[in-house]
Amino acid sequence: MTGPTAREQEQATDDVAHLRLANGPLVGPVLWRVVSMVLARADWPLDRLHDALLVCDTLCAHAPAYANDGRLTFSVQADEHEAELRVRDLTDDGAAGLVKDAILPVVGNVLESMAERLSIEPGKQGEAAQLVLVLSSS
Repeated sequence: MTGPTAREQEQATDDVAHLRLANGPLVGPVLWRVVSMVLARADWPLDRLHDALLVCDTLCAHAPAYANDGRLTFSVQADEHEAELRVRDLTDDGAAGLVKDAILPVVGNVLESMAERLSIEPGKQGEAAQLVLVLSSS
């Protein structure tokens, strides 16, 4: 795990967690723990917390293949109603590829079915697109 970039430090607030993780076996466990802490702090119900962790599993299974420079940046922001999970530092087609890879036979697209809203937003100057997932606590 590496420290936050200058941009991330500027954007940091009490209700947002930023993570920059190197590809490897700890991506999943670290993301799980941070998302769990943020959602628990926002007083989410356990069944919805479990759903959010299934989203984390999906992201960790596929996002490393689209990591730019072998690292992924996540941000998690939550209140009692919604949580926003962003995946940054993806390759140019990484956000779209990540959504496409989340399709399972019979189940369909895990990210689209679990998220209240899913969008691919353009990155800022010189950055690739980012995947944005909004989850609902109800």
